[in-house]
Amino acid sequence: MSDRSTPRPRVGRRRFLRAVGAGTAALAAATSPASAHEWSDATSDAEADGDHDHADATLHGASSNVELVGYHSLGGVGPASESGSPDSPHYGAITELRVRGDYAYVGIFSSDDPTNDRGMAILDVSEFNAAGTPRELREAELSVVSFLRNDNPASAVMDVKVSDDGRYAFLSKQPYTALFGETDPTPGTDGESASVSASALQAVDVSDPAHPRIVGTYDAWDTGPHNATYHRIRGREYLFAVKDLNDGTAGLYVFEFDRPTGAVLPVNRWTVDGNLLSVGDGGLTYVHDVTVQDDPRLGAPVGYLSYWDAGLYALDLSDPTDISVLGHYSMDAAHYAEPAPAFVDGTRVVVAGQEISSVADGSSGKLYLLDADGLDDGFDGEDNVERLAEWEWRSNVTFENFTLSPHNFQVTDDGYVHLGHYHGGTRFLEIERDPWALTERGYFRAARDVPEASKMEGLNSAAPFTWCAVEHEGVTYAADVNTGVYALRFAPDSGGDLKGAGVGAVAAGVAGLGGLLYRLGRGARGAPAGLFD
Repeated sequence: MSDRSTPRPRVGRRRFLRAVGAGTAALAAATSPASAHEWSDATSDAEADGDHDHADATLHGASSNVELVGYHSLGGVGPASESGSPDSPHYGAITELRVRGDYAYVGIFSSDDPTNDRGMAILDVSEFNAAGTPRELREAELSVVSFLRNDNPASAVMDVKVSDDGRYAFLSKQPYTALFGETDPTPGTDGESASVSASALQAVDVSDPAHPRIVGTYDAWDTGPHNATYHRIRGREYLFAVKDLNDGTAGLYVFEFDRPTGAVLPVNRWTVDGNLLSVGDGGLTYVHDVTVQDDPRLGAPVGYLSYWDAGLYALDLSDPTDISVLGHYSMDAAHYAEPAPAFVDGTRVVVAGQEISSVADGSSGKLYLLDADGLDDGFDGEDNVERLAEWEWRSNVTFENFTLSPHNFQVTDDGYVHLGHYHGGTRFLEIERDPWALTERGYFRAARDVPEASKMEGLNSAAPFTWCAVEHEGVTYAADVNTGVYALRFAPDSGGDLKGAGVGAVAAGVAGLGGLLYRLGRGARGAPAGLFD
């Protein structure tokens, strides 16, 4: 273990205070609904894959140390109380979510009548940002400002990222047929909209959230990017896009984004096969996702590239036109990886997750806590990233169609992992030291019971089926594929305040119990009545 010492900065208003006492029991009682079937978190592994309907949201409501404070079905433009109830849902599926400032940007995988031709939703989260007390947070409301029209109904928006100043969103689009080998069962009907390829990386001007507009498109490929990320390097703006399908053109594509013209200009392509002499011991070489961090010790932007059975690569992106390898960790099904925002007790910590499509009597997929200090010593072709700990939700389970797999997550500056775990809902893991561990501190699995006809055809109709979870100003926003967007208050040990303002254990208990009663009384505004029934 390295003895290098980069101090971990103190977390300000987003630090969660941890306490014990009355708040623990009160919040747990208020946010954990009585359910006739809570197999996922209340029964043994042997019962976990029992015969029951994964699509029935009423069978899967459960939570711990988490309070629901807002919900929007993305049914239409307007606040949740007017257009966001489960009775008026989005027809189709949603994917990635990112928050910048007062707005959340949500990718739309598919849409059908009467909500057809959607590519992205923009939500106003300003009321949550402004809340200073538990009561104000529970009174806050999600509101859809606008929908960006999908310019090709055969496209599925797989990923959404946002520029550092929040003026641009970037969409990764793939054709539905590339993902499922069939035509889109939920096509758009609003006019002719096939002038742009279904495979595209697009820049969207969102400076006026009510009127987003596409300003740049790169679509000179067949199956398009599955994921992409944005990063500014030496004053220039870059998009790192991952084309995942292994058809001879897969790889990490680098684009420069030119604001004056909106152009998305290709400048490089990097692949394991083209840049290294050898790759591990075989398996599925399937490039999937990338995140980028300005590394304070190396003084360089480092890209963490998840390359499925080829493992996790750390790349030096100082010159995006000349990428080199800094490190590697061997693992299977490397799906997504993200470094902690700051070094943890002087250690460069990275969390890497798997995605598991199906398994018989096996693991639901693991998250690995990694020590990447070996990047400082150079890369000689051997692994220089080490495993510190691992976490899995379930072992000895059987499932298909990704049902119980982890998916996308965020590592926050207060030492937690906010994880979208598909049918496992939203899980909250603490990064612990002495010894190193990933320890679950809370979860949220309640999902609204939307009409079955509104759910995604072809992907998975489970509820919950949570794609991702991201934290912003003390609130966690979770995008659920089939049911909408949830705003959550995570209170570790039920003693954490909402915004780092020192509410304490008693207030947390009041927030949990009183908040539930308050929501039930005020009906559909923010969090509709009966959400925890």
